[in-house]
Amino acid sequence: PTISILCLSREKQRRLFAVLSAVLLLGNVELQPRKSVYHHDEAVAVRNTDVVSLISQLLRVKQETLLAALTAKRARASGETLIINYRLPEAIAARDAMAKCLYGALFDWIVLQVNHALLSKKDTLRDHQGNSIGVLDIFGFEDFGPYNSFEQLCINYANEHLQYYFNQHVFKYEQEEYRKEGI
Repeated sequence: PTISILCLSREKQRRLFAVLSAVLLLGNVELQPRKSVYHHDEAVAVRNTDVVSLISQLLRVKQETLLAALTAKRARASGETLIINYRLPEAIAARDAMAKCLYGALFDWIVLQVNHALLSKKDTLRDHQGNSIGVLDIFGFEDFGPYNSFEQLCINYANEHLQYYFNQHVFKYEQEEYRKEGI
């Protein structure tokens, strides 16, 4: 099986591979500490701006915007926007988070394209909501300390609702049994 099974146009295929290339190239972005000109704290700089230039072309964003996202964050305080320089560990985490976010969005888009390719012509002509079977197990809550992700929040939330449904079902069943037995 190849990507042609998805019936993607050449332009969509080109964009898919451009984003995937950008994700891979983000891992090659080298960050180094530098002294901030305006403050006494440490800031970071990108050592290989040629890689950032290529990534910005692939993602169709300005190189300055990408450099700013990799080296600093914006915060709002008292109606003002402050630019706060990352330290090296924060910049590395931001770079890796950017790659993860891009890859996640690309994966979701590919799944959407696969689902669309699997729909019959009849289903595409009408407002098809799709059929699905959801399988969840009640394993329990997991806590990975400070590294819990949004995905883990959703898993824990689903587990909580499954447990609630299970409890409601069991208690209603037991109450019905008690009622039948006159207890």
